Amino acid sequence: MKFIYIIFYILLVSKTSFSNNLYKTNEYELQFISDNINLVKEKKINEIKIKSFKNFIKKILTNENLERINTEDINFINKFILNYKINNEKIVNNNYYSKIKINFNIDLIFDYFIKNKMQFVDQIPGKFLIIILEQNELQNYLLSEENSFYKFLINSNNKLFNQHFIIPNLDYNDRFLFNKYHFENDKFNQNKLINSKYETEYQILVRSNKKNNLLLIDIYLFYENKKYFITKIPINKLNYKKLFNKILSKSLNKWKELNQIDTSLINTLECKININNILELSYVRNLLKSNRLIQDIILKSIKLNQNLYKISYFGDIDILQNSLQINRLNLTNYKNTCNIELV
Repeated sequence: MKFIYIIFYILLVSKTSFSNNLYKTNEYELQFISDNINLVKEKKINEIKIKSFKNFIKKILTNENLERINTEDINFINKFILNYKINNEKIVNNNYYSKIKINFNIDLIFDYFIKNKMQFVDQIPGKFLIIILEQNELQNYLLSEENSFYKFLINSNNKLFNQHFIIPNLDYNDRFLFNKYHFENDKFNQNKLINSKYETEYQILVRSNKKNNLLLIDIYLFYENKKYFITKIPINKLNYKKLFNKILSKSLNKWKELNQIDTSLINTLECKININNILELSYVRNLLKSNRLIQDIILKSIKLNQNLYKISYFGDIDILQNSLQINRLNLTNYKNTCNIELV
């Protein structure tokens, strides 16, 4: 029994660690020369705290909500710092070197969001398959090696683009699965087919139309079988790097808008948890309690292999379902009958 419990514990830790990738912070190098090392060190560490905090909340807040927070106020930021670690510290004469990592108290940050009714996301999207239609008066290039936008991405070593974009193979099979007719007529089954090929749920659609030396760029997000318009960008002088930075930023922001947790909305749900044994029940309960959307979970009744719980949670049920899936919990709610199973 003890061995089985250890296996469940390892699974819990590994899945929780996976879902918490969103909350990891970077390590920063600190290097300077000064006659007053302690004073400059404190100033530089404060600068790193600010930078680390900005990078963290950018991942979980939309641009609109980001504007509601003073990210330059070190006193405000210090309230949320759990600790910071100084590694590889070296002081030689007036030369200072170290690596600094700031760790935030995630619970305090989320409590702040809830208190101030700010929406946020508790997960990050996978890579976006990027599909680009390049048009001019004479030609159309879709999923083609002749497409100048794909040429830039293929030859780019930009870490951010590589992290977030899936570049299609640009082969015949791609063009068979998804062609210009599908692009222009919203044949979403074809969007799903090509997404399935590249094992992603997320797709960015870009239309570039050149007329009279003016580029008009339309950007859409395809997600959960719907197509969302993001923005239109007119361009006189094309800079590919700036354009793709804007495409990525606005696409991520749109995805966050669709997946953010509405902290002003609390819903309740009575769900049956289907279990095989007490260890599995403990494992599932720990997963539910660790989920930041769930405000409270109360046992209502006990039945063999099936307990009934009242669950209070922030936001709507679709967001809750997506959040639970990260930890292999499948929530179904059909005709007022809710079930949670470990998958």
